[in-house]
Amino acid sequence: MRKLILLLLWLGLGTAATATGDSLSYLTPKDTIFLSIGQFQEKYFTHYVERKQTLFSLAKFYGMSLEELYFYNPGLQQRVVKRGMPIHIPVPNRAIQRYWSSDMVPGEYVPVYYVVRKGDTMFRIAKRYFHMPIEEMLQRNQLFDHTLHRGQELHVGWMSIEGIPDSLRQYKGGALGKRNAELRKTFQLSCGGQTPRLDKGAAACPDDKNGKTDLYALHRKAPLNSVVAIRNPMSRRTIYAKVIGRIPETQYENEIVVVVSPLAAQLLGAIDPSFFVEVKYCR
Repeated sequence: MRKLILLLLWLGLGTAATATGDSLSYLTPKDTIFLSIGQFQEKYFTHYVERKQTLFSLAKFYGMSLEELYFYNPGLQQRVVKRGMPIHIPVPNRAIQRYWSSDMVPGEYVPVYYVVRKGDTMFRIAKRYFHMPIEEMLQRNQLFDHTLHRGQELHVGWMSIEGIPDSLRQYKGGALGKRNAELRKTFQLSCGGQTPRLDKGAAACPDDKNGKTDLYALHRKAPLNSVVAIRNPMSRRTIYAKVIGRIPETQYENEIVVVVSPLAAQLLGAIDPSFFVEVKYCR
């Protein structure tokens, strides 16, 4: 009977469970990973804290730094860690074994499911999210057509109970993390070893739909087309943005030291239209 249960879990056909692990491990063969799409278009699942688990060791197990864990879980740093606390864990595609191979051992992997959301299509899930043939997705989930419903669970692969090596996380935040890393490199090169200048004050965010696709800023002093570093002390997040213009004097008060795009504000963890920031720039 025990062998049958292990086999069902291995195939992803057992009773659905959440990712919690126990007091000794962060993932066990009884766990199941349920993926969703986050605000930065990253794939993530929710890990529920168990006894004796710490944020530091949790982050390390999933190949992350504490700073990165806080990035995906705003407000977590100010909270007391308790059993049952939900923690969002981003999962890179490379950590998902989409096909079972002969060198994989049952009991050393947990099944991974994607939870269908409103607007999803079979093409988007199979091709764009997981880079799998649609036919494979249909066959694996015993589906006869492309019909999907919200909340449906699609088996997309397996993940090792050993966690996620940090080598599989090339950039924090996926594509946006890559863009931010590129801008950070530009900022560091432009400073050329000089100490950046520092502005402290309020940041404003306009209601600009086009601004949801890139990281840009308006600043009074930084050279146009340069890159500034913007830090939100409340969320402890730092992002880098390209300066595309000056702050309109007639539109913003003097306490506004930078105007950021909606995407930049989102990455900074802004809650209000105006929020305190620290801005570094080089001239």
